[in-house]
Amino acid sequence: MKNFPVFVFPVSLEFFINARHTHKQLLTVYNPYDFSVNFKVLSTSPNKFTVVDPEGVIAPHNCIDIVVRFSQTAVNRGNTTEKFRITMYDRNTQQALGKRDIPTKLIEGEPSNTNPESLGDSFHPLTGKAAQLRTEEHTRVTCNHPTQHREHQPINVVAVAVSVCCIAALLLPTQPEQITKSQWPEWLHIGSNLKLVFSFVLGLVSMLVLRP
Repeated sequence: MKNFPVFVFPVSLEFFINARHTHKQLLTVYNPYDFSVNFKVLSTSPNKFTVVDPEGVIAPHNCIDIVVRFSQTAVNRGNTTEKFRITMYDRNTQQALGKRDIPTKLIEGEPSNTNPESLGDSFHPLTGKAAQLRTEEHTRVTCNHPTQHREHQPINVVAVAVSVCCIAALLLPTQPEQITKSQWPEWLHIGSNLKLVFSFVLGLVSMLVLRP
């Protein structure tokens, strides 16, 4: 087995036998890698828990939500610790890439804090509200990560002014090799080489202003 890190949240689970709202919880398995992976969920007590579709595929840079249900039909004893093991496999070779064990506690009675926002892990907030416990009905849900948009950049006034100057210079008459009469003053006649310079500058400024 290779030693690829396996990212799972939460890092532990707690099921209170007498609290039905804790009998269904979510495990989110992340795939931060550039390739798809297969995953498999195992348990030390499969008679106590139910996981629909414990095997599947996670696309690159995506994640899967897995619903774990506590089985009330089994003979259960409280204050015990079980484990879930999530293993990732290479899709082509089926070689195990890494694994992660999730400690799972079965606790008698009900939680002292009945607020469902604090259930599902052993973390507590320092400030603000605790992370809300997700109880979606879907067994497996592909996580959607919104695309980050670039901040709107203000228009560069200097670049626009330089562009206007270059365009105006290119619209001026070109200085002929032989002087002929023109309605424009002689000092407004510029040479071809100078116009090439203005064209080059205009191209650079246009790339700066119009870049995506």
